[in-house]
Amino acid sequence: MAGLELGANNNNNSSTVSRPFVVSAVVLAFAGSLVGSVWMMALFGVQAGGTYMAFPLHRALQIDGFLTVLIMGIGYMIVPRFRNSTLPSTKLAYVSLALVLASIALSVASTVSPGSDDDNMQALSSAARLAGVAIFSGMVFWMLRIRPRLLGLADYFIGLSVATLLVLGVIRMSGAEVASALSEVQVLLLFPLLMIFGVEYKTMPSFLGFIRPRKKAAMASFALAVAAAALGIPSALLDSAPLSAAFNAALLGSAAAFAHSLYVFGGFDNSEILRLISGEKKARYTYTMAYSRLSFLFLYAGIAFAAAFFSAPSSDLSYISYDLAIHLTAIGFIGTTIALYLPLMLPAITGRQVRFASFSHAPVLLLVAALAVRAAGDAALTYGLLLQPLSYLLMASGWMVVTALAAFIVMVRRSMKKGTAATNIDASIT
Repeated sequence: MAGLELGANNNNNSSTVSRPFVVSAVVLAFAGSLVGSVWMMALFGVQAGGTYMAFPLHRALQIDGFLTVLIMGIGYMIVPRFRNSTLPSTKLAYVSLALVLASIALSVASTVSPGSDDDNMQALSSAARLAGVAIFSGMVFWMLRIRPRLLGLADYFIGLSVATLLVLGVIRMSGAEVASALSEVQVLLLFPLLMIFGVEYKTMPSFLGFIRPRKKAAMASFALAVAAAALGIPSALLDSAPLSAAFNAALLGSAAAFAHSLYVFGGFDNSEILRLISGEKKARYTYTMAYSRLSFLFLYAGIAFAAAFFSAPSSDLSYISYDLAIHLTAIGFIGTTIALYLPLMLPAITGRQVRFASFSHAPVLLLVAALAVRAAGDAALTYGLLLQPLSYLLMASGWMVVTALAAFIVMVRRSMKKGTAATNIDASIT
């Protein structure tokens, strides 16, 4: 099967390079979630010094930091493995990480300690980020020259993802004004979303046991993804309702066609597979199947809320639609997909097995509960239902995300077989 071997015995340097990216991403995820929790508390009336800084810090740490660093690390590991090659330069990969982290540090510093040099610090931050992204993009595009033997469409999703990230870096460096905040965030989330599509297209046939994806649906998904990227960037800069509507329609169509191409919601008979596998393999299979379905349901819901926002931006439900469009995509789709793929990739990074049979669904259930509480909190803010006991409950959604993240990390660490090398582990069902 056309799968991805995630064992630690592959003779390349990509797994070692990815380690500091993953560690840095986890630290940034915790920091960003903590800041976001403080911001939620401020929205519900718990005021503390410096809460005005929470929103820009949350965005810098989560989108510019966590998501960018993690997906870069995954890209450095996955792209060489798709073609059984090595990175052109491990030193350049580390330089790209250092530049992106320096960019985040400068952005955080200018937010925490505003002063007369803010513009210069932000310019330096944008320049450092663009330089790091340019190195990453250059190495990925260099490796994409080598055609894989199977499922080459995955490279097109990855290439579009990296190109989107690079274009966004150039736009930020140019100082172009953003006209639509929601479209801007959606376009920023396109980079990890498209990278996820590329990785899933290559690996899901192995993980779920079908021979290859539906090619016509996959090609339609990619064509719509190109349209979404082409429409999304101008919709963020121009604040055009027709452009935003077309962008979300293309994005939803791409997501739906992609899920159809990978049989995410069925379409192939896996009863024989489920009958033949047991133990660890069955636990890994059912985990993959359940979490991939849940993630796409979140993505559909996030895009639907974005479409609702742009169709009636001045309605009573505009804030609810705006907030849930972002967080159902970022926390729901991307967060759940990370919860799916990170354990599958960790053996290659750490050299230790991850036992899916010992996993608990508690972290993701807590994440789902956090999003439900957030939706209730958005409704309470919209309609002024900020009663004191209720406010304390609704502001807990951010802390629930922090708890879910901590619980997930603890669960994965406990599931690892200490001292057991992840030699020749294959994430496929065979």
